[in-house]
Amino acid sequence: MKRALSILTLVGGLVFLGLRVLGAAPHTSSLAVVSLQGQTPLFQAAGTKSLRSIHFVASPPAVDGILGDWPTGESADLNRSTAYAFSGRIDGTADLSATIRSGWTVDTLFFAVQVSDDVIVADTADVWRDDGVEFGLDGLRDKQPWGADDHQYTVVVDGRVTDRGVATQAITAAVAIRPGGYDVEVAIPMARLMSGVPISGTVMGFTIGLHDDDDGGHWDAYLIWDGTNTSSLADQYASLVFIERPEDKIAFLEAKVAQLEAKVQELLTILSEFEGVTPP
Repeated sequence: MKRALSILTLVGGLVFLGLRVLGAAPHTSSLAVVSLQGQTPLFQAAGTKSLRSIHFVASPPAVDGILGDWPTGESADLNRSTAYAFSGRIDGTADLSATIRSGWTVDTLFFAVQVSDDVIVADTADVWRDDGVEFGLDGLRDKQPWGADDHQYTVVVDGRVTDRGVATQAITAAVAIRPGGYDVEVAIPMARLMSGVPISGTVMGFTIGLHDDDDGGHWDAYLIWDGTNTSSLADQYASLVFIERPEDKIAFLEAKVAQLEAKVQELLTILSEFEGVTPP
């Protein structure tokens, strides 16, 4: 009985310690998190653009083009003012612009893109001539464009998906058209971008492009967030930085404490069975 009580005391001490750690998490976290100012894009000190990809701790979003299950914040804006390169005529943000968000799990990279486009067109066989989004990725961040980790995924407003212009089913994508534009959501298997699993602090090369077709035929405008193309100049790409947010770390610790409390309750139930038992 004394041994059981000692075990209970030890477990209780662990629960107390867990709660202390949980309470200190917002102040003692060692995560290197860059502060956000509203929804503005992030830039590194040297001027190279960076988008933070947040860790989905509880559950990733459904890839259905409906973005309501994405957390707010950690976004980048793409428009004529923020683009590194643009071509054609763009009358304003309602004509062509986008807000980009990213998230990750150990096996999947996610993107959500809210596109503003006042005229939506998809009328050709060539994906780059119609309204759509291009994702340029350098998974190993080696700045070499033609490796197995390098991809240019295009998602057209009508749902077509290609990798460097070739139709692919290797990723999951969904498009939802709405008044004033459309939303694109993609899920990319991490195995197509890197070996092993990412951790907080992993960096990939990344850029994104927008094509706009207002009158059919060839595209009328083209924006690229960083670099001058989304396929062959990986050394110009921005950084996609994988992070764990402090609030997600807190949620993780809360779940662990709840598990520990459940174990303590089980132990209390077992100890209660010893009550009234006469030692031999």
